[in-house]
Amino acid sequence: MIFVKNFNSISSQEWKTSEKYPGVRWKFLVDADIDGSKGISCGFAEVLPGGKLTLHHHAPDEIYVVTNGSATLNKDGELEEIKKGDVVYISNNAKHALKNNTSETFGFYWLFPTDRFKEVEYFSDE
Repeated sequence: MIFVKNFNSISSQEWKTSEKYPGVRWKFLVDADIDGSKGISCGFAEVLPGGKLTLHHHAPDEIYVVTNGSATLNKDGELEEIKKGDVVYISNNAKHALKNNTSETFGFYWLFPTDRFKEVEYFSDE
């Protein structure tokens, strides 16, 4: 199986949100429940100005590929600014968070070594 997806190809997909993560929304690009893929899942997320992905951890490793804007990455208490062009590796169970303190939307692709996003159980560390 080979397919190509981009932001335009998922434009009709509704944004997903959660009250646990104010100002964060996401869409799925590669997910077994959507396209029958396996072994990896990928989506695109936006953190709106003032939005935050609160401190949390999960069992699978994760990768962020930043596409626009900048945000503060909390690496278990150590803060680092990340920006367009950065790639972030997060090991399993590493506590992490994002905060957008700018006036520009922060966007990034996320990847998990799971068939589906719903297999990733998020644990709050707030």
